[in-house]
Amino acid sequence: MRLEALIPLYGGYTLSRDDGVIFLRGALPGEIVEAEVVEKKRDYSVASVKEVIEPSPDRVVPSCPVFGICGGCHYQYIACHRQVSMKEEVVLDCIERIGKTELSLDPSLVSSPWQYRKRAQLKVSADGRIGFYRRLSHDVVEFEKCLLLSPEINTFLKHIKPVGMPSGVKEIHLQSGDILLAAVKGDRFDAGIAAERLRDAGVSGISFENGTVEGAEQICLDLNGYHYMVSSGSFFQVNWGLNNRLSSLISSFVSSIRPEKIIDLYCGAGNFSIPLSPFAGEISGVEENPVSFRDGKENIELNRIGNIKLVNRRVEDFEPEKSADMIILDPPRAGLTKKVLDRIITASPTWIIYVSCNPSTFARDIERLKGHYVPDSVRVVDMFPQTYHIEVLGIFKKA
Repeated sequence: MRLEALIPLYGGYTLSRDDGVIFLRGALPGEIVEAEVVEKKRDYSVASVKEVIEPSPDRVVPSCPVFGICGGCHYQYIACHRQVSMKEEVVLDCIERIGKTELSLDPSLVSSPWQYRKRAQLKVSADGRIGFYRRLSHDVVEFEKCLLLSPEINTFLKHIKPVGMPSGVKEIHLQSGDILLAAVKGDRFDAGIAAERLRDAGVSGISFENGTVEGAEQICLDLNGYHYMVSSGSFFQVNWGLNNRLSSLISSFVSSIRPEKIIDLYCGAGNFSIPLSPFAGEISGVEENPVSFRDGKENIELNRIGNIKLVNRRVEDFEPEKSADMIILDPPRAGLTKKVLDRIITASPTWIIYVSCNPSTFARDIERLKGHYVPDSVRVVDMFPQTYHIEVLGIFKKA
C-alpha cells in the first residue's frame, strides 16, 4: 500500500492513515512510501516500509552494513539533526497530549553520534556467533564492528570473535572506563576457559552469575573532575560524554540557587549528587540497588566529600526528615509511583529537577504535578543517537 508518513511517534514509528491508524516503521515525516502491514492491533496496524517513493531531504544512507538487520539501531537512515528534531517533536506531543500542557523546549543537548556507548550487552548464539539480537527475535546478528560502541569495546570484539566463547555462554555484559569489565551469563559453561579468553581479549575483571569475581571489580570514570567508581552490575549512562555535559548543566543551575538541602532520589552511585556537593549545604541520596549504593559510598569517600549522606532503600520507603529546597529525580522508565509523587508534593521543595528516559511517563508526571509545580525548563538530551530512545531534562518550580 502507498502511505504518507505524517508525524514522528515514540518507538521509532511515524503516524500514517489508511482506513485507520498505521504505525509506520522506516519512514520520515513527509515521505511517500510503499509499505506492508506486518501486524494488526485492535486500534491500529503496524507497517514496514518496502520502498521509498518520495524521500525526505533528511534521508541518508546508513553507515552500518547490518543496519535494518541488527536490532541495535533504529535511526541510521535519518540525518543526525533531523533525529534530534524528531525527538523534540515526540516530547512536545507527549507533553501536550498526555501532560495536557503546552510549552516550548530549550535547546537540546547533543553529542557525537558515533562511538559513544561505554556499555554493551553482547549476545552469544548456540553456535558461537557474537553480536546483538535481530529486531524482535533471539537470532544473533554478527558484525565487524558496531559504530555506536566505544573503541575499547570494538577492540575487544576484534579479539574475541576469532576464538569465541565456550559452549553455554549466552551473554557478555561489558563496561568500559579506565579498564574493561565483563560479566558472563549462561548455563553450564567452563568458567576457566571463558575467563582465559576474556583476559586475552583485553578484559581486566570478570564476574559470573554465582558471585565469583576474577581480577578488577570496578572501572573508574571521570565525572567532571571527580573519580567515579562503578562496579559490574551498577548502572551508569552509556553516553558518558553527554552525561558529563548534562551534569554540568544541572550543576550550573544549582550553583545559581545554592540550596541548603537537596534530596537526590534514584541517585545511583552519586552521578548528580557528587558534582552538586560544592553548591549545597547537604545532600541526601536514596538508592535501592546495593551495588550502586556501595559504589556511591566509596565515591564519596574517594573524593573526600563530607556533605552527602546515602541511604540504601527503595525510594517508596524513604521519608525525608525535613523539607528540602530541591529534589532531584532520575527514575526508571515507569516514572514516579503515586506514593513517591505524593511524598514529593508533601515535602514541597521549591525546585524539582527531573531526568527521564521515557517521555510518555515524564508527560504523565507533569500532568500529576499540575497545580503544585510549573515547568521552568524542559529539553531533550540526545543520550542515544541513532536510536529512538529519548532522555528528557525537566526543571520545575513550585507554583
